[in-house]
Amino acid sequence: MAPRFHVLGPGGIGSLFAFYFHKHNIPFTFFQRKAPPPTPLLLVNSKDNYSYSDALHDGDSNSSSDSSDTATTTTPTSKIYKSYPPTTLKYMDLTSLSTKSAEPQPIDAINWEPLYPVIDKELFRYDPAYNELSRSPIHHLLVTTKTYQTVDAISKIRHRLRPWSTLVLMQNGMGVQEEICETMGWTDPHERPNFVQGIISHGAQKLEDTIVHTGIGSVWIAPTAESLAGGGEGEEGEDDNEDSSAPSRMKLFRSQNSQKMNPKIIRPSHKIMNTPYPYNSPARFISPYTNAPFSSFYKPLSSRKELQALRTRSLYETLSTLQLLEDSMGLKILLPENLLALQLSKLVVNACVNPVATLLECTNGNLLDPVTEDAHQAVKDLLKESQHILSQSKEYRDLGEDLQQEHLTLEALTNTTVNILKATRQNRCSTLQDYLKGSQKSEVEYMNGYLIKMAERDRAPEMSAESVAPFNRMVMEKIKEKFASRTPIE
Repeated sequence: MAPRFHVLGPGGIGSLFAFYFHKHNIPFTFFQRKAPPPTPLLLVNSKDNYSYSDALHDGDSNSSSDSSDTATTTTPTSKIYKSYPPTTLKYMDLTSLSTKSAEPQPIDAINWEPLYPVIDKELFRYDPAYNELSRSPIHHLLVTTKTYQTVDAISKIRHRLRPWSTLVLMQNGMGVQEEICETMGWTDPHERPNFVQGIISHGAQKLEDTIVHTGIGSVWIAPTAESLAGGGEGEEGEDDNEDSSAPSRMKLFRSQNSQKMNPKIIRPSHKIMNTPYPYNSPARFISPYTNAPFSSFYKPLSSRKELQALRTRSLYETLSTLQLLEDSMGLKILLPENLLALQLSKLVVNACVNPVATLLECTNGNLLDPVTEDAHQAVKDLLKESQHILSQSKEYRDLGEDLQQEHLTLEALTNTTVNILKATRQNRCSTLQDYLKGSQKSEVEYMNGYLIKMAERDRAPEMSAESVAPFNRMVMEKIKEKFASRTPIE
C-alpha cells in the first residue's frame, strides 16, 4: 500500500493532486485551516468521556421535536458539524471540448485533520483521539499553499515533523524553503526534514466542493541537492554509515545515463526499507516559531546511521509514490540542477508577466497586443534586467553551460515567455486572480523580490544595494501598494 500524504493547502492545485491520489489509491489527508470550535467541550461536565468526534457524529441527530410545538430545536453541535469541510469532492475536467460534457467524478471519503496552533491544546485535552492525532508524525507532506502563507501554516504542524519527514513544495516563486528553515530554527542539516521542490503547469480552480481542471500541463519535481546528499555529509551522498551494503542516496536514486531520477528502477537495500519508523516517539506541545532543535520534539535516535536510513526511506517513498502520477499528470522526477534551471526560468517569466498584467488588470494575451505597446515594452525591460541578474548569480554559475543555454539566455527566456502568453492568452495570471478575490497580500516578494535579493547579494562592490534591479523593484512596490489599498471581499 502506498504511504499517506498530508496535503497542506486544499485549493485548486492541492485538490487536483487529491483527485489523482484518489485515482491511484494513494491515501491522503487534507488539513483544515480553522481550529474546530470548542462547543462540545462545554458538555464534558455533564457527559463523561464525551469527545469532539462524538459531537460530530451526533450533529445530525441532535434535534428534537416537542408534541406541543412543531418548531425544531437544533443544538450547537449540528452547526459545528455543518461547518466542517465536505467528505466528498467532485472533479470536473474542462481541459478540452470532448471532456466538458462529462459527468463530474466524485472523490469519496476524504480525510481531514484540523490545522490549529499547538497552543490550542487545551481545546482537546478531554479527547484522547485528538491528543494522539495532534502528536502523530507526518512523513510525507505536500505543500500547495500561497508562498506568503507557508511559514505560518507549517508552524502549526511543526511539532509533527521529524528529520525523516519529507516536504514537497509545489508553489510559485522561490525562497520559501530558506524562509521555512530559518523561521523554524532548522539550522543543522541533520535536524531538518528532506525537501523536494516542484513546478506545476496544470491549470486548476477550486469552486466550493468542485475541482475544475482547466488546463493540461506537466509536473516536474526534484529532491534538493542537500536532501539528495543526505543532509550535507559529503559529496555523492557519502555518510557515516559503516554498513557498505546500504547505498548512498546519490547511487540509490540516480539512473544511469539519464537526467531523471528513477526510484522505481533502483531499489534501496532490504535493510533500509524494513527499518521501522519510530511512530511512538513523544512530541510535546510548544508554541509556534520557537527556534528549538528537533530533539525538543522527539526522543533522538540511537545513532546517525538509523536516522540516515529513515531519511533515505522517507525520500524514496515520496519520490516513488509521486512517480505513480507520471502518466496521468505528466510528472517527471529530475535531478536538482535540472529542476533549478526550470525554476529560474519560471521565476523570470512570473516576475515579468504577473506584475504587469496585474497592474493593467488584463489577461495574459493582452500583453502581446500591439495596442498595449507600453505593457509589451515593460515585459521586455523586466526580461532584460532579470536575465542579467541571473547571469551574475551563484545559482546560474552552478549550472552546466548546456542548461544555461537551453533555459536562461535572454533569447530562451523571451521565447518561453511569449509561448506561455500565447498558450494562456485567455487566462488571468495568479497574482491578478488573488487581487480580484480581495486578497491584500501577493506572492510578488517571492518572484520579483527574490530576484532583487539575488541582485543585492551578487552586485558589484561599487554598487549600492538600493541601486540594483530598478525595474523589478519598481513593479514590486507598485504591486504591494495596489494590494494594500484593496478592500477584502467578505
